[in-house]
Amino acid sequence: MKDLGGRSITAVFWGGGGAILRIVLQLITQIALARILGPAQYGLFAIGAIVISFSNFFSDIGIAYGLIQKTEVTDYDLRFVFTWQIIIGSIVTFIVAYYSNSIALFLGDVNAGGVVLFLAIVCLLNALAAPSNNMLKRSLNFKSIQIAQLSGYVGGYIFVGLPLALAGMKVWALVAAWVVQASITLAMLYASAQHPLRLLFWHADSQSISKYGGVVLITNITNWLIGNIDRVIIARFFSSKEVGLYATSYNVLQNPTSALLGVIQPVFFSASSRLSDDRSKVSNAYYALIGAIALFIFPVFSSVAAVSETFMSAVYGVQWLSAASVFRPLALAMPLFLIWGMTTPLLWTGGTPIREFKAQFPIAILWVAVSWVAAHYSTAMVGWSVCAMFALRCFVVIYIARKTLNLSWRHLWEVTRGGLFIAMICVMTIVTLDLLLIYFNIAYAFIRIIVEGFLMVILYVTMLLKMPYLIPDELAMVISRVAESCSPNIARHLGKIIKMSPSYVDR
Repeated sequence: MKDLGGRSITAVFWGGGGAILRIVLQLITQIALARILGPAQYGLFAIGAIVISFSNFFSDIGIAYGLIQKTEVTDYDLRFVFTWQIIIGSIVTFIVAYYSNSIALFLGDVNAGGVVLFLAIVCLLNALAAPSNNMLKRSLNFKSIQIAQLSGYVGGYIFVGLPLALAGMKVWALVAAWVVQASITLAMLYASAQHPLRLLFWHADSQSISKYGGVVLITNITNWLIGNIDRVIIARFFSSKEVGLYATSYNVLQNPTSALLGVIQPVFFSASSRLSDDRSKVSNAYYALIGAIALFIFPVFSSVAAVSETFMSAVYGVQWLSAASVFRPLALAMPLFLIWGMTTPLLWTGGTPIREFKAQFPIAILWVAVSWVAAHYSTAMVGWSVCAMFALRCFVVIYIARKTLNLSWRHLWEVTRGGLFIAMICVMTIVTLDLLLIYFNIAYAFIRIIVEGFLMVILYVTMLLKMPYLIPDELAMVISRVAESCSPNIARHLGKIIKMSPSYVDR
């Protein structure tokens, strides 16, 4: 058990480090591409991305997730999973390509038909990568996963996408970048976790894997509906430019959030599956995760939301300024998205993801209705409806998980209140700073956001050092475990943050 905890922390280190590097690369590259291409071209690409992200759930029907959950994985399991990944991935790729023009017309812009057609191959590439990817997750080998994903992104977007965009290829620069990225990632994942390539259509344990995969499939489709229906409806109601404004605002927020979730969620799922008989350890880990989100994530996103106009002008330029009204509610929704993502592994532990589906399906139906009504007013109204629905979704999933682990609402409040307090101070401070800088005629938004960011980091670190009692005890214990794996200098600084936590000192 101690070894599992150590490997989990190592996995988060590698996953988190790789995710941070990828986020930085994505942010720089996407800003450059957005400035070169503009909202309209990004809108066409966003339509294609909506289709492919949905199609990927069918090309990866979910059976590969069963590899993580199984106690032992045999060559027969791998051959069976790989065979059906090929079959379903090929079928989905063909259907998307064949109906590409009709799909684009349904989503409001027939000009996106070619984009959907050429992106269809991504469905097959991602399906083929699933067995190796999930075997690496099973073994908590996030080093190889991050290297593969970083290599794919660099090869696709930096060495292909940017040069093509500068050459005037418009939306096709993004299309080529995605295809190249998926191809490189597939090759490197397989090199790290090779598996048999012989086909196997059925074997003795196929039924259990297929059943688990089927539940994962319908659950993931429900989650996709919740996460993307707003963009589908906006594509139906608004122009490609407005789709681009909305999608870019969403992506700049969701990319780092999803990257972080993609690191911690499978680690938590893998570890909690192996500790399914020790609910107290899983619940303590969950409290620590929720406390970390409140302490480290809420202040960042709430501060950025408070100065959304300055942020969009500084990062993307004045041509993207109108996206600020959408950016604000979506930024506030991201911490809720993370909390939901950290809670769902609790519903999956023990191989019963049907509990998540039962919780999410009614919300998905309501989400469609609320987004449809909001789209009759403005894209900003859709953004606020998304924020409200994320709050509801978060509450429902926690309510169900609470029964699994005997979680306490009072204790959940105790582990989040410190982060919420810091977030409130940060918001009031950054709004005041922004108004002062505007008053003193600091017209350049880039200068304002740099000054504000620098001062906010100082304020945040100061609050942590001066008020370490705001750190939940469960999180303090995790930080202490992290400190044990760090160099003496880093460990000493981490110790300054948690040394005044009463429970930490007692333990």
